[in-house]
Amino acid sequence: MTSPRLFAVDLDGTLLTDTKTYNHEQLDRVLELMAAEGSHLAIATGNQMPKVDEYLAGHEHHANLHYIAENGAIIHNQGRDLALWGFSPQLVHDTLEALQQHLELGIIVSCRHHSYIPADRLDTISAIVHSYLSATGMEIPGYDPADPLTVIRPFYPNVEAIDDVEAIKDTVVKVALNTDSSADVYETMSMLHQTLPEGVTPTSSGFGAIDLILTGNHKGRGLAWLANHLSIPQSHTIAYGDSGNDLEMFQYAATAIAMEESDPHLLPEADFSIGSNQDGAVLDHIEATLTAP
Repeated sequence: MTSPRLFAVDLDGTLLTDTKTYNHEQLDRVLELMAAEGSHLAIATGNQMPKVDEYLAGHEHHANLHYIAENGAIIHNQGRDLALWGFSPQLVHDTLEALQQHLELGIIVSCRHHSYIPADRLDTISAIVHSYLSATGMEIPGYDPADPLTVIRPFYPNVEAIDDVEAIKDTVVKVALNTDSSADVYETMSMLHQTLPEGVTPTSSGFGAIDLILTGNHKGRGLAWLANHLSIPQSHTIAYGDSGNDLEMFQYAATAIAMEESDPHLLPEADFSIGSNQDGAVLDHIEATLTAP
């Protein structure tokens, strides 16, 4: 394997444990090792930027730490957006119009700074997310049964319910959907392909969620853009992931490494698998790679 200079790491199910933790001291150590040899770390995730900032708080001073957020829609480094790709207002309208055929789905319109739930879908999405979290035993910080938004805020900190989505002024970067736990995500995606407007593509983002992204605007494109920006050849890139939205990133990276409990649809694109996100396998593998003789 050619010595990597750009390491791309997914968050949920990869860097983060199931309780959304990771070894902060080890991450600092890894970033310092990378800096010493001119390498970079890209956190590549479907998460919204405010949530990425929350997860990585305390590490943002590292100049070689970059974010590829919202499945490739935002490239960010040290408090500055390097690139941002968003939906046109017409495409937002057409996408939400198409979703009127799928009333069983929860909807979040994710923007650069905020996120919005159409008021008529608030009960649907809060019930879906609450059911999922209850089934997995995850705690919901600040949950108030009288306020449906409190079940969403752990994932979208700046979420609001809105009556008129057309009134949104912030840049829309994706539309996130949540499915009932009994639904097959890939069957739902196949169904969506038949109704979504041209220019919008569904991708699985794990845990029963589907992200509607700009066609061609995925983690793979984000990684390619960042590699070019940093003048790092594709042959010196490596990616770690576990879910369907890591597919294009795996296809771009010179080396693709899956977690042991990855989505079966992702595994054919992986060069090999490592251990579990529960055991910190990613940081262990990166540190071993950086310190190998």
